[in-house]
Amino acid sequence: MRTLVATTLANAKGKDIYCAARKVSEQQISIIRNTSRQELEELGFTFIKLLSLDYPNVRGYAIFFEGHLDEMGRILKNNIK
Repeated sequence: MRTLVATTLANAKGKDIYCAARKVSEQQISIIRNTSRQELEELGFTFIKLLSLDYPNVRGYAIFFEGHLDEMGRILKNNIK
């Protein structure tokens, strides 16, 4: 099962702006923001590039967890310091 966690879009300064899925807590999003993409991928997260056919400069990602939301919470709590 693949669970949508958040989407990100880069602002004009190149900083990622996160939009969390409804059931993802602020604490979990904070952990995800502060963890490297490589480490998240090792923990079971998948990043899918977003693009716009109308606006070529749009850059972003959809972030998924390969499992259920409760599993994601346990993994973040136990593996991220």
